[in-house]
Amino acid sequence: MLEELWFEYFCKPAIEHGGYNLVNTLVYGAILLAIAFFVVFPLLDKKEIKFDFKFAVALLPYILLGSSFRVLEDLRLLERSCNPLEAGFYTYTPGIYIAIFALVIAAIAVSRIASKKFEKNFYKVFGGIGLLLALPIIGFEILQFQAWLGFLGIIAMTAGISWIVVKATERFRKGFFSSKLNMLALGGQVLDGSATFVATQFFRCGEQHVLSDIVLQLFPFGFVLVKIGLILAILHYVDREIQNENLRNFIKLFLIILGFATGLRDLMTLGVGTCL
Repeated sequence: MLEELWFEYFCKPAIEHGGYNLVNTLVYGAILLAIAFFVVFPLLDKKEIKFDFKFAVALLPYILLGSSFRVLEDLRLLERSCNPLEAGFYTYTPGIYIAIFALVIAAIAVSRIASKKFEKNFYKVFGGIGLLLALPIIGFEILQFQAWLGFLGIIAMTAGISWIVVKATERFRKGFFSSKLNMLALGGQVLDGSATFVATQFFRCGEQHVLSDIVLQLFPFGFVLVKIGLILAILHYVDREIQNENLRNFIKLFLIILGFATGLRDLMTLGVGTCL
Protein backbone atom coordinates (compact mmCIF):
# COMPACT_ATOMS: atom_id res chain seq x y z
CA MET A 1 0.00 0.00 0.00
CA LEU A 2 2.71 2.45 0.99
CA GLU A 3 4.79 1.50 -2.03
CA GLU A 4 1.82 2.15 -4.32
CA LEU A 5 1.21 5.57 -2.74
CA TRP A 6 4.90 6.43 -3.02
CA PHE A 7 4.97 5.49 -6.69
CA GLU A 8 1.67 7.19 -7.60
CA TYR A 9 2.16 10.52 -5.82
CA PHE A 10 5.93 10.90 -5.64
CA CYS A 11 7.89 8.62 -7.96
CA LYS A 12 5.68 8.60 -11.07
CA PRO A 13 5.30 12.42 -11.30
CA ALA A 14 9.07 12.75 -10.97
CA ILE A 15 10.26 10.23 -13.55
CA GLU A 16 7.51 11.17 -16.02
CA HIS A 17 8.04 14.94 -15.54
CA GLY A 18 4.43 15.23 -14.44
CA GLY A 19 4.96 18.13 -12.08
CA TYR A 20 3.49 18.37 -8.60
CA ASN A 21 0.21 17.24 -7.10
CA LEU A 22 -1.52 18.28 -3.90
CA VAL A 23 -0.14 15.31 -1.94
CA ASN A 24 3.55 15.67 -2.76
CA THR A 25 3.28 19.46 -2.51
CA LEU A 26 2.00 19.26 1.06
CA VAL A 27 4.47 16.56 2.08
CA TYR A 28 7.49 18.31 0.55
CA GLY A 29 6.39 21.58 2.11
CA ALA A 30 6.00 20.03 5.57
CA ILE A 31 9.39 18.30 5.33
CA LEU A 32 11.10 21.50 4.13
CA LEU A 33 9.65 23.53 7.00
CA ALA A 34 10.52 20.86 9.57
CA ILE A 35 14.13 20.56 8.39
CA ALA A 36 14.58 24.33 8.12
CA PHE A 37 13.24 25.27 11.54
CA PHE A 38 13.94 22.17 13.63
CA VAL A 39 17.31 21.14 12.18
CA VAL A 40 19.01 23.90 10.19
CA PHE A 41 18.20 26.90 12.38
CA PRO A 42 19.04 25.25 15.75
CA LEU A 43 22.25 23.79 14.31
CA LEU A 44 23.59 27.01 12.79
CA ASP A 45 22.27 29.26 15.55
CA LYS A 46 24.15 27.11 18.06
CA LYS A 47 27.29 27.66 15.97
CA GLU A 48 26.64 31.41 16.30
CA ILE A 49 25.97 31.92 12.60
CA LYS A 50 24.25 35.29 12.13
CA PHE A 51 21.63 35.30 9.41
CA ASP A 52 22.19 38.91 8.45
CA PHE A 53 22.37 40.66 5.08
CA LYS A 54 26.04 39.73 4.59
CA PHE A 55 25.23 36.06 5.08
CA ALA A 56 22.29 36.32 2.67
CA VAL A 57 24.48 37.87 -0.05
CA ALA A 58 27.15 35.20 0.47
CA LEU A 59 24.44 32.53 0.20
CA LEU A 60 23.08 33.81 -3.14
CA PRO A 61 25.75 32.00 -5.23
CA TYR A 62 24.62 28.67 -3.72
CA ILE A 63 21.01 29.45 -4.61
CA LEU A 64 22.16 30.28 -8.14
CA LEU A 65 24.18 27.05 -8.18
CA GLY A 66 21.15 24.97 -7.24
CA SER A 67 18.90 26.73 -9.75
CA SER A 68 21.39 26.48 -12.63
CA PHE A 69 22.17 22.85 -11.81
CA ARG A 70 18.43 22.16 -11.94
CA VAL A 71 18.34 23.66 -15.45
CA LEU A 72 20.83 21.01 -16.60
CA GLU A 73 18.10 18.49 -15.88
CA ASP A 74 15.61 20.62 -17.85
CA LEU A 75 18.04 20.36 -20.78
CA ARG A 76 17.93 16.57 -20.32
CA LEU A 77 21.67 16.49 -19.65
CA LEU A 78 21.03 14.81 -16.30
CA GLU A 79 18.72 11.88 -15.59
CA ARG A 80 16.03 11.67 -12.94
CA SER A 81 15.52 8.95 -10.37
CA CYS A 82 13.12 8.55 -7.45
CA ASN A 83 15.67 6.41 -5.59
CA PRO A 84 17.58 8.44 -2.96
CA LEU A 85 20.51 6.05 -3.37
CA GLU A 86 20.98 7.11 -7.00
CA ALA A 87 22.56 10.38 -8.21
CA GLY A 88 19.50 11.19 -10.34
CA PHE A 89 17.42 11.79 -7.21
CA TYR A 90 19.47 14.91 -6.47
CA THR A 91 18.86 16.65 -9.81
CA TYR A 92 15.36 17.92 -8.97
CA THR A 93 13.11 18.74 -6.00
CA PRO A 94 13.35 17.60 -3.23
CA GLY A 95 16.72 15.95 -3.73
CA ILE A 96 18.46 19.04 -5.06
CA TYR A 97 17.52 20.99 -1.92
CA ILE A 98 19.13 18.24 0.18
CA ALA A 99 22.29 18.28 -1.93
CA ILE A 100 22.67 22.07 -1.85
CA PHE A 101 21.95 22.14 1.90
CA ALA A 102 24.72 19.58 2.50
CA LEU A 103 27.07 21.62 0.31
CA VAL A 104 26.25 24.84 2.18
CA ILE A 105 26.92 23.22 5.56
CA ALA A 106 30.25 21.87 4.30
CA ALA A 107 31.16 25.27 2.80
CA ILE A 108 30.32 27.04 6.07
CA ALA A 109 32.59 24.67 7.99
CA VAL A 110 35.45 25.11 5.51
CA SER A 111 34.98 28.89 5.41
CA ARG A 112 35.05 29.21 9.20
CA ILE A 113 38.29 27.23 9.38
CA ALA A 114 39.89 29.04 6.43
CA SER A 115 38.87 32.51 7.61
CA LYS A 116 40.44 31.91 11.02
CA LYS A 117 43.58 30.21 9.74
CA PHE A 118 44.33 32.73 6.99
CA GLU A 119 42.65 35.74 8.64
CA LYS A 120 40.20 36.21 5.79
CA ASN A 121 36.64 37.54 5.84
CA PHE A 122 34.26 34.62 6.44
CA TYR A 123 31.55 36.00 4.14
CA LYS A 124 33.98 36.52 1.26
CA VAL A 125 35.38 33.00 1.61
CA PHE A 126 31.92 31.45 1.92
CA GLY A 127 30.49 33.39 -1.02
CA GLY A 128 33.64 32.82 -3.08
CA ILE A 129 33.33 29.05 -2.78
CA GLY A 130 29.75 29.27 -4.02
CA LEU A 131 30.76 31.46 -6.97
CA LEU A 132 33.57 29.13 -8.01
CA LEU A 133 31.12 26.24 -8.09
CA ALA A 134 28.29 28.11 -9.80
CA LEU A 135 30.11 30.11 -12.52
CA PRO A 136 31.11 27.16 -14.78
CA ILE A 137 27.51 25.93 -14.93
CA ILE A 138 26.12 29.42 -15.47
CA GLY A 139 28.69 30.10 -18.18
CA PHE A 140 27.78 26.88 -19.98
CA GLU A 141 24.07 27.70 -19.85
CA ILE A 142 24.53 31.27 -21.06
CA LEU A 143 26.27 29.84 -24.14
CA GLN A 144 23.06 27.88 -24.79
CA PHE A 145 20.77 30.92 -24.52
CA GLN A 146 18.10 31.27 -27.19
CA ALA A 147 15.57 33.57 -25.53
CA TRP A 148 17.51 36.69 -24.59
CA LEU A 149 14.46 38.91 -25.04
CA GLY A 150 12.44 36.94 -22.51
CA PHE A 151 15.41 36.67 -20.13
CA LEU A 152 16.11 40.42 -20.16
CA GLY A 153 12.39 41.20 -20.07
CA ILE A 154 11.97 39.26 -16.82
CA ILE A 155 14.91 41.08 -15.24
CA ALA A 156 13.49 44.46 -16.30
CA MET A 157 10.02 43.50 -15.10
CA THR A 158 11.39 42.36 -11.73
CA ALA A 159 13.36 45.59 -11.24
CA GLY A 160 10.42 47.80 -12.27
CA ILE A 161 7.79 46.08 -10.14
CA SER A 162 10.12 45.89 -7.13
CA TRP A 163 10.84 49.63 -7.39
CA ILE A 164 7.11 50.45 -7.57
CA VAL A 165 6.28 48.21 -4.59
CA VAL A 166 9.10 49.67 -2.47
CA LYS A 167 8.05 53.26 -3.20
CA ALA A 168 4.35 52.52 -2.60
CA THR A 169 5.02 50.59 0.63
CA GLU A 170 7.29 53.29 2.04
CA ARG A 171 4.49 55.85 1.63
CA PHE A 172 2.32 53.90 4.07
CA ARG A 173 5.00 52.43 6.31
CA LYS A 174 8.26 54.30 6.35
CA GLY A 175 11.29 52.24 7.20
CA PHE A 176 9.75 48.94 6.09
CA PHE A 177 12.64 48.33 3.72
CA SER A 178 15.32 49.67 6.04
CA SER A 179 15.94 45.95 6.54
CA LYS A 180 17.89 44.90 3.44
CA LEU A 181 16.66 41.36 4.00
CA ASN A 182 13.12 42.63 3.40
CA MET A 183 14.31 44.05 0.08
CA LEU A 184 15.89 40.75 -0.94
CA ALA A 185 12.82 38.78 0.11
CA LEU A 186 10.60 41.01 -2.01
CA GLY A 187 13.00 40.84 -4.97
CA GLY A 188 13.09 37.05 -4.86
CA GLN A 189 9.31 36.71 -4.84
CA VAL A 190 8.83 39.31 -7.59
CA LEU A 191 11.45 37.51 -9.70
CA ASP A 192 9.64 34.21 -9.20
CA GLY A 193 6.27 35.75 -10.06
CA SER A 194 7.59 37.66 -13.07
CA ALA A 195 9.49 34.68 -14.49
CA THR A 196 6.46 32.43 -14.13
CA PHE A 197 4.13 35.02 -15.69
CA VAL A 198 6.37 35.67 -18.70
CA ALA A 199 7.28 32.01 -19.24
CA THR A 200 3.67 30.80 -19.17
CA GLN A 201 1.99 33.69 -20.99
CA PHE A 202 4.51 34.59 -23.72
CA PHE A 203 6.43 31.32 -24.08
CA ARG A 204 5.48 27.66 -23.99
CA CYS A 205 6.46 26.85 -20.40
CA GLY A 206 3.87 25.24 -18.17
CA GLU A 207 3.37 25.65 -14.43
CA GLN A 208 4.12 22.52 -12.37
CA HIS A 209 2.83 23.68 -8.98
CA VAL A 210 -0.84 23.01 -8.25
CA LEU A 211 -1.81 26.20 -6.40
CA SER A 212 0.20 28.46 -8.72
CA ASP A 213 -1.48 26.93 -11.76
CA ILE A 214 -4.93 27.68 -10.34
CA VAL A 215 -4.08 31.37 -9.94
CA LEU A 216 -2.53 31.53 -13.40
CA GLN A 217 -5.62 30.00 -14.96
CA LEU A 218 -7.91 32.53 -13.27
CA PHE A 219 -5.84 35.70 -13.65
CA PRO A 220 -2.25 35.31 -14.95
CA PHE A 221 -0.80 38.59 -13.66
CA GLY A 222 -2.64 37.95 -10.41
CA PHE A 223 0.10 35.43 -9.64
CA VAL A 224 2.60 38.29 -9.33
CA LEU A 225 0.20 40.35 -7.24
CA VAL A 226 -0.57 37.43 -4.91
CA LYS A 227 3.14 36.82 -4.30
CA ILE A 228 3.70 40.51 -3.56
CA GLY A 229 0.76 40.63 -1.15
CA LEU A 230 1.85 37.49 0.66
CA ILE A 231 5.49 38.50 1.05
CA LEU A 232 4.58 41.95 2.39
CA ALA A 233 2.08 40.45 4.85
CA ILE A 234 4.55 37.83 6.08
CA LEU A 235 7.39 40.33 6.45
CA HIS A 236 5.08 42.70 8.36
CA TYR A 237 4.09 39.91 10.75
CA VAL A 238 7.68 38.70 11.21
CA ASP A 239 9.00 42.20 11.96
CA ARG A 240 6.24 42.86 14.46
CA GLU A 241 5.86 39.51 16.23
CA ILE A 242 9.23 37.69 16.16
CA GLN A 243 11.42 39.07 18.93
CA ASN A 244 14.45 36.80 18.41
CA GLU A 245 16.49 38.74 15.83
CA ASN A 246 18.38 35.74 14.48
CA LEU A 247 15.17 33.73 14.09
CA ARG A 248 13.49 36.71 12.47
CA ASN A 249 16.31 37.02 9.98
CA PHE A 250 16.34 33.26 9.36
CA ILE A 251 12.66 33.37 8.41
CA LYS A 252 13.43 36.16 5.95
CA LEU A 253 16.37 34.15 4.61
CA PHE A 254 14.05 31.17 4.15
CA LEU A 255 11.70 33.37 2.10
CA ILE A 256 14.65 34.71 0.08
CA ILE A 257 15.74 31.16 -0.75
CA LEU A 258 12.24 30.09 -1.82
CA GLY A 259 11.84 33.11 -4.08
CA PHE A 260 15.23 33.16 -5.75
CA ALA A 261 15.57 29.36 -6.04
CA THR A 262 12.43 29.00 -8.16
CA GLY A 263 12.73 32.42 -9.81
CA LEU A 264 16.31 31.90 -11.01
CA ARG A 265 15.51 28.39 -12.19
CA ASP A 266 12.56 29.68 -14.26
CA LEU A 267 14.66 32.58 -15.56
CA MET A 268 17.50 30.31 -16.71
CA THR A 269 15.12 27.66 -18.04
CA LEU A 270 13.47 30.23 -20.25
CA GLY A 271 16.84 31.63 -21.31
CA VAL A 272 18.24 28.31 -22.54
CA GLY A 273 15.19 27.89 -24.76
CA THR A 274 13.33 24.96 -23.23
CA CYS A 275 10.14 27.04 -23.38
CA LEU A 276 10.43 27.81 -27.11
